[in-house]
Amino acid sequence: MVRAKGTHRMLAANSSRDPVYEMRTMRTGAERAEAAAFAEDTALLLAQQAVALPVGQLDDLIRSQATVLGLHEDGVLVGCLVVHREPDLRHWGRDGRGRGLLVSVVPPVPGCSEQAGRLLTLWLADYAARNGLEWLWWELSATSNGEMSATLLTAVRDLGWEDLPVVRRSDGEQVVRLRLHAAVRDALTAVISAPDIPPISAVSTP
Repeated sequence: MVRAKGTHRMLAANSSRDPVYEMRTMRTGAERAEAAAFAEDTALLLAQQAVALPVGQLDDLIRSQATVLGLHEDGVLVGCLVVHREPDLRHWGRDGRGRGLLVSVVPPVPGCSEQAGRLLTLWLADYAARNGLEWLWWELSATSNGEMSATLLTAVRDLGWEDLPVVRRSDGEQVVRLRLHAAVRDALTAVISAPDIPPISAVSTP
C-alpha cells in the first residue's frame, strides 16, 4: 500500500480550491525535450549523492512516440513519467501477470523532490485503478554487482513501491523490478488536474 506521508494534510488543505498541480500529456518536440532535460538534471543531482541513474534509455523513450506525462506546479515541470507501449515483460515471469502498465518514473531526488515522486505514485495508482488495471511496473538498472543504490531503493520503497528480485532482460541488462498495486484515491482530484490521455492498452507477461 502506498504510504503518503504528509499528503493527506495537503489533500485536506486543498479540498475546496483549484488543483495546485496539473498533469499534462507532453506531445510536442519542445515538451519532450523539456522532459528529457528534466530527467538529465535529476540524474546529475543524484550523481552528486553518489547515486548512479542511467538516463540514456529513458531519454530515448521520452523522445519517441511513447506516452509522456508531466506533473506541473504553477506551470513548472516538477516530475514526469513515461508509459511503455508493447513492452517485453517476459523477464518478469509470474510477477508481471495481471492487467497493468510498465512505466518509467523520473525518480525523486532523495531529500529534494520527494513530494513530486509521492504525487506521481499516488496518481499512477489512482489512474490504474480507475481504468480497471491491477498493477504498475517499473524497472531501474541494477549496478554491476546486481544491486541498486541503497539510497534510491529506500526512496522508492518509501513512496510505496515494492522491490522484487533482480532479473536479466533479453538485452542482457540486469534490472531491479518495482511494482505498485492500483488503488483509487478519490481526494487526489483536489490536488492534481486530470490530463487528456490517449487510450493506453494494458500489458502483462505471456
